[in-house]
Amino acid sequence: MPSLEILSGENWGQSFSFSHEIKVGKDPSCTVKLADAGVSRFHARLGPGASGVTIEDLGSSNGTYVNFKKRPRGEAIQLKDQDVIFFGRTVAKFWAGARPETHEPLTQDPKLDASLRALIRSHEQREVLRRLRLHELDPESLDRLLAQAR
Repeated sequence: MPSLEILSGENWGQSFSFSHEIKVGKDPSCTVKLADAGVSRFHARLGPGASGVTIEDLGSSNGTYVNFKKRPRGEAIQLKDQDVIFFGRTVAKFWAGARPETHEPLTQDPKLDASLRALIRSHEQREVLRRLRLHELDPESLDRLLAQAR
């Protein structure tokens, strides 16, 4: 049975197995409820497709990223085993079958590939920059906030 493992944020360590369509978001009716300021009420939908599980962004404010690529709103795409998904700042991993029992959460794995760590950090930094640009800040304040984010 496919599952979604939460790898970061307040929901870290949770795992959701599913055999039917599920929604990810903040709304109480969502199967996967995430406590993340960057997650919309109804952020994304995962469910059975023609040849496996698909994911679709439901028009979220911050988008849904699969393997560091932003997915277009309303376009269902096929997920592959161990795809990395970003819902806001929350990182999740898709398992096509049941998550291996011996598997340790990605963020706790000391052998995590350095390039993947760098990609996750880069994505987080881009998200911080994008959010800062939404607000009117003077250049000095923006520089100070960016320095703190690094």
